[in-house]
Amino acid sequence: MTRFDSEALAAHLEDALASAPQDMLAALQDTDSQRRRRATFTLARHLAHRLGCFEIISEPFGMGAQQQESLFEEAPRTAK
Repeated sequence: MTRFDSEALAAHLEDALASAPQDMLAALQDTDSQRRRRATFTLARHLAHRLGCFEIISEPFGMGAQQQESLFEEAPRTAK
């Protein structure tokens, strides 16, 4: 699967949240659970719409594993 640059993704999410209507964000703290769920759904749709500029491609399982870098550096080999 294609990885996103986390800084670019954070910037896009920040812009999307900053442009969200205030009443939508305020509804997330509503005392009525139905309104909170509806607000969560609405905010998720808003974020998905704003992130529509990303092209998300999934690869068949196991196809990208060969290209993935290791999280850990290999220890230098010492001669014995």
